[in-house]
Amino acid sequence: MTDTAQKSDFVDVKRALQGFQAARLNATYADLKSDPQYEKIGVFFFEKLYAPEDFSFRDASIKKLQRVLKGKVYRGMVSAVSQVIELHELSDRLDDRMVDDMLAAGIGPDMDMDQYQMIYRGLDNYDERIYQINLSTEVTRAFHRLSKKWIVALSLKTVRTTAHMVGMGKIIDFIYEGYEGFRAMKSIDFFVDTVQARELAWHNEIWNGA
Repeated sequence: MTDTAQKSDFVDVKRALQGFQAARLNATYADLKSDPQYEKIGVFFFEKLYAPEDFSFRDASIKKLQRVLKGKVYRGMVSAVSQVIELHELSDRLDDRMVDDMLAAGIGPDMDMDQYQMIYRGLDNYDERIYQINLSTEVTRAFHRLSKKWIVALSLKTVRTTAHMVGMGKIIDFIYEGYEGFRAMKSIDFFVDTVQARELAWHNEIWNGA
């Protein structure tokens, strides 16, 4: 098989894997997504933050945006963006490892749940997965706290225009959409606690199925 064909297979399986994971999230949290008070944040969290797509362009944009933001927005926002970068890089790295193992095991884009769980468990990285879950909840809480500060709204509106001028409009719109979703919620506790508890339960269920 040529390098081009191998790369094509890798991309196809990775997109299928991310789609599989997104479908699982949507099924697991259908109740939260259908609750009017969590509608905006649900769409952002499950469809934008963890959308089944290649994050390379968005990650590169976030890194560039982070450099642009320094000194121009509230310091806490730069820290939150840094956590988003870390979360995406970790998730992408774990997806790549799963794809490598899937291809080695002859598993293609039409994977089933048993195959998914076998590969997931086979990475033998229990603590790293726990860290991923906890980091996602930390990021969510951080953005919610920031959404309550008037200076963050002012900073985002100011930098949003600049971002569009330098070709980073999509990523700043992504962050702004998240900000608006969080701002509409008085308390994030039930949402975050529910996600964290269910993800930990799902993770341990896979491990205990060994």
